[in-house]
Amino acid sequence: MQFPAKFKSSESKLLLFNKIHPFLILSVFSLFLLGMTHPPLKKIDAIYFNANSIEEFKQSEALILNSLNNFPNRTDLIWRLARNHFRIGKRTVDKKQKLSIFENCLNTAKKGIQISNNSAENIYYMGLCLGNVSLQRGIFSSLSNRGTLETSMQRVIEIDPAVENAGPHRFLGVYYHVLPFFLGGDSEKSIHHLESAVTLAPNFYENYFYLGKVYFDRGQYSKASKTLKRYLQLAKTIKNDSELPKQVDEAQDMLTQIRTYLSTE
Repeated sequence: MQFPAKFKSSESKLLLFNKIHPFLILSVFSLFLLGMTHPPLKKIDAIYFNANSIEEFKQSEALILNSLNNFPNRTDLIWRLARNHFRIGKRTVDKKQKLSIFENCLNTAKKGIQISNNSAENIYYMGLCLGNVSLQRGIFSSLSNRGTLETSMQRVIEIDPAVENAGPHRFLGVYYHVLPFFLGGDSEKSIHHLESAVTLAPNFYENYFYLGKVYFDRGQYSKASKTLKRYLQLAKTIKNDSELPKQVDEAQDMLTQIRTYLSTE
């Protein structure tokens, strides 16, 4: 049976569509997947940096966990999960819960390191959370992990010293300051690392707080005064640090003492 040319044309189009229809579906599906090749890191960070409670940090955590279902080996998701654990741990009051959260942080960061041993952020949070686990477990645990803490932070400095606003330098600066001399405490090393932190992250408030504190304890009052005043300026812009009020009070107290010391000279 013969059809008019216009019907032949329509029939040909239908046959052609039937042939390419599966490929159209596959192409649309591929485009959908293409849009899902990157987890919503900006959204995760936006929630995290605006969070001011455990509940709000858990919102960020839920988004990370959901993303990890699709991207289980993304180290940039894993260290963000460790970061969330750390912040929640710092805000948790119950000691057992606090220890458990820091242990989760530690194990999460270790998983990221297993995927990539050059993930500076995961190594950083591994050291940071190991330090807090050690503090929760007591002095003997802290002493036994000294070598690991130093080695991990030195490794981060080798890879990327600017991680988390010069976090590894800040950590080592505080570490060498609080550690007793006979166990390796060293104020010169402390100042070196904290001054390096200020150089790498000149607008991060905590770098100035800890550096000013070391200057103060060493009797370098002019430097301490200048550094702590800069800290107080930067601290005014911070809204989601639960330890900030205590730090601000301590900084103001040191400045009061410095004014007294300098006025009697």
